[in-house]
Amino acid sequence: MLDVIGLSTSFQNGNQRIRAVDTISFSIGPNEVVGLVGESGSGKSVTALSCMNLVPSTALVSGEVNWRGKNVLTMSDRDHRQFLGKEIGMIFQNPLASLNPVFSIGSQMMETIMLHQSVDKRTARDIAIQLLTQVKIPDASTRLNDYPHQFSLGMCQRIMIAITLAMKPRLIIADEPTASLDVTIQAQVLALLDALRREQELSILMISHDLGVIAQFCDRILIMYLGKIVETGTPTQIFKMPKHPYTQALISAIPVPDPDLRQKPKLISGDIPSPANLPAGCRFHPRCPIATDRCRDLEPELIDGVACWNSGI
Repeated sequence: MLDVIGLSTSFQNGNQRIRAVDTISFSIGPNEVVGLVGESGSGKSVTALSCMNLVPSTALVSGEVNWRGKNVLTMSDRDHRQFLGKEIGMIFQNPLASLNPVFSIGSQMMETIMLHQSVDKRTARDIAIQLLTQVKIPDASTRLNDYPHQFSLGMCQRIMIAITLAMKPRLIIADEPTASLDVTIQAQVLALLDALRREQELSILMISHDLGVIAQFCDRILIMYLGKIVETGTPTQIFKMPKHPYTQALISAIPVPDPDLRQKPKLISGDIPSPANLPAGCRFHPRCPIATDRCRDLEPELIDGVACWNSGI
């Protein structure tokens, strides 16, 4: 369905052009959930926006983002407007920033439904009630008249999922959809997304820094560091046999719910470098415990699911 080939996205900063995403490639098949993981500043959200061609006009995007054989990056404005939401929908991490506080939930949902489904206002209202019920909003017909501030954060995220579903997309990009929620609500939202995915045979690109969320939800995982994909694999491959030192460090930092099991995490020294000042060679080498001179001089390619000169060590 979605094939990303050599995608790069850069931004102008004064006289310097900063590359936030650097020649990455991946694909998402029908009814597949792919996880994109990395620290803040790795380029995850820019990747998502680039796939939908929603980056600012000052950004320079190259490569290909092919959706069912059509390159999203070269679509006409008319085709792009029809593509957004209808083919790929997006759920953002802060639902309150996505919902308009001065309009009721019902008016916002009905506007979206009438735009994408060509129905009258009464039918749109019925569909909105059905969608709110589907995402487990109680008393949906009454709450349709409420405003965003009258809902909890978890409820607002459910509403955003309902609005996204109203456009009937085949792929949903979920950008940290549980980041601002407590653990119990996180589990409910993830269970809801999984149930909807199975019912409607959707594909999902799940973006998160939470490996626990990714482990239980995804069919394949992409590990991203400083604009590059450094490792790919199934959850079993990534969690049982991680090859990249960065992936190993991320996994070792996951708390183990067993007081008798003593596990010392592999701490990553330093902070993620600025994209404006990229290190030579492997981008992880300044923080890597097994870096060699080769790592400092030459950038490894992604081969057999890992981009590391020392993955066999």
